[in-house]
Amino acid sequence: MSEAGFRKVANKKDLKEGGLLGIELDGNRIVLAMVGGKVYAMDAVCSHQGGPLDQGELEGNNLTCPWHHAVFDVRNGNVSETTVWAMDQKSFPVKVDESIGDILVNTSRATTAGAAATTS
Repeated sequence: MSEAGFRKVANKKDLKEGGLLGIELDGNRIVLAMVGGKVYAMDAVCSHQGGPLDQGELEGNNLTCPWHHAVFDVRNGNVSETTVWAMDQKSFPVKVDESIGDILVNTSRATTAGAAATTS
């Protein structure tokens, strides 16, 4: 599977259901999360004070920063309404080649404050 802007970053065997995986692509630190069999990608550097979100805790769609407990929705990078000290994260479109399990991310189509395209 190859589409303009999408690059292979991992394989589904590297990411468990409910798990997180930190990667670097095009100078961006990105966290991958698998929820309900779907893979999502967003900035791995917390908008509050730069905490490593790939080391955070994932509960459902909510990713909690390990430093100051800011909460983000992995599906779109939106910050929780209860987290007033952080801003929305960039999220990135993801495609998964189910035939071989490759995970591809497109950093050129990053979005904030809205849903990123996710295809599995």
